[in-house]
Amino acid sequence: MKRSQTKKKRATIGSAQDILTASEAARYVRLTLPTFYRYLWNGTIPSSKIGGRYRFQKSLLDRWLWKKPQGEQVSGRNKLAGTVSAIKRDAILAQVTIDVGGHVITAVITRDALESMDLKIGDRAIALIKATEVMVIKEG
Repeated sequence: MKRSQTKKKRATIGSAQDILTASEAARYVRLTLPTFYRYLWNGTIPSSKIGGRYRFQKSLLDRWLWKKPQGEQVSGRNKLAGTVSAIKRDAILAQVTIDVGGHVITAVITRDALESMDLKIGDRAIALIKATEVMVIKEG
């Protein structure tokens, strides 16, 4: 076997470890198998069919779980995942509204940032909140 063929074979084996069966994927995302299948059939969990059977890529499951990809380091801990529910554009700025479990967070970002992220209504997004102080007011 030639050296280039050996390297090619190793690359294929390494990427095959990223592919999971349904039961392996359910364990990986820490769901019971029936719950996992319910999410799968609703189209919530990303999958592919290979030979008539569902297969799952770890990197796509990580994205579904909102895990950080390798190399992405953010010091902020106040991250709220939700769905973009509204966008208002101006010449320079954009107002983005994110629905986080029934609560609404509105952020003002540059229009350039909005366009470079290709953000649209219905997209999943994370609101990263960085604050230097929090005030509390007691009611009544």
